[in-house]
Amino acid sequence: MRMCRPPVAPDVVVMSSDRNEPEILLTMCRLIVTPIVLLSLASTAALAQSGGFLVKLGTDTIAVEQFSRSAGQIHGLVVRRLPSTLVVRYKMTLNADGSIASFEQSAGRSDGSTPPNVPPGGRMTFTADSVMREIQSGAPRTTLDAVAPKGTVPGIGLSWLSYQLQLEAARRHGAAYTMSFVPTQQAPTKVDVRFIDPDSAEIVVQGFRMGFKMDANGRLVRSDGTLTTQKFLIARDSDIDALSIARAWEVRDSNGGAIGVASPRDTARATVDGADIVIDYGRPAKRGRAIWGALVPYDTTWRFGANAATQFRTSKDIDIGGTTVRAGFYTLWLYPTVERAWLIVNSQTGQWGTAYDSTKNVARIPLETIGSLETPEERFRIFIEGDSLKMLWDRSGYSVKLGRGT
Repeated sequence: MRMCRPPVAPDVVVMSSDRNEPEILLTMCRLIVTPIVLLSLASTAALAQSGGFLVKLGTDTIAVEQFSRSAGQIHGLVVRRLPSTLVVRYKMTLNADGSIASFEQSAGRSDGSTPPNVPPGGRMTFTADSVMREIQSGAPRTTLDAVAPKGTVPGIGLSWLSYQLQLEAARRHGAAYTMSFVPTQQAPTKVDVRFIDPDSAEIVVQGFRMGFKMDANGRLVRSDGTLTTQKFLIARDSDIDALSIARAWEVRDSNGGAIGVASPRDTARATVDGADIVIDYGRPAKRGRAIWGALVPYDTTWRFGANAATQFRTSKDIDIGGTTVRAGFYTLWLYPTVERAWLIVNSQTGQWGTAYDSTKNVARIPLETIGSLETPEERFRIFIEGDSLKMLWDRSGYSVKLGRGT
């Protein structure tokens, strides 16, 4: 069968229609839930298992998960590598119908010690219509109660077993909800689950679709986040030794080899004809992936970096490629095609890089193509060289002339 296309990651965002998005591992399908799908739920006994998931960003493994599951309990570990190694331990007890009775989570190092600034943990106790959270984030412990519909499961960062439980809950109850230990979450969040076939589904978050492939027992086999803002690719792996991997990553961290922030912020500054220019942007890495026309799709508007929208400030009117941009604060975006590209100057500021509003565009400026770089750029880079603004990634990029406005 063909899986559906999922959402777009910390690297890029596609904001065009489906017909302009690149082909990926999952093919768009009709989003129909049928009674046959709802009746295909495997029993809890059939789901007894041990296994794990491998989470990759490009060629880099950024997380692993290992878990064991029986009719009454689930024990698991998620080892995250961004920005440094963290081990999240969790335990769930299950009711006879497979729903969750209680959940415990803690975070620390592989030896069980607790580093500073770990995410909150604690315990959740579920009843038929509510959840009580005992949240441990420093002292004292906080206790919060909330109404919780059937189908509420714990949300665990970078856990694909958590996604599997969401899919199971949606099939069993017709809807799924997640609850975290973040104190500001006052009620469970409904998950937008869309079943495609008995063995495929997607979850949509803020308009971005992630695809899931299951086996005949409803167990998650793989997941594709190519169209999300995280771009993770996930594969099931029954041979993962998560603690050994955590220890190896911790050794690498201590020797200065931590993977760090996926897309660190950087600033390009220059003075051109008396105008002070500042560009603040995120720098995603190539990580073995194809860039132009793939990770950065053609015929789409790209956030011109990663994470928060790229900020641009000029102290005086400035001419950019023949267009005068008045002194002020803006965001920058890129619209590339196979043959050429345009720099977009937008008056909206302070937003996340997925919040592009074309009605606030103030300029659309043609760019010159730079190709065949001798040394590839691993990370996206924006800089000002003389009177040119340049943007490079991999072995090519774009440039535009700068000067004083009239």
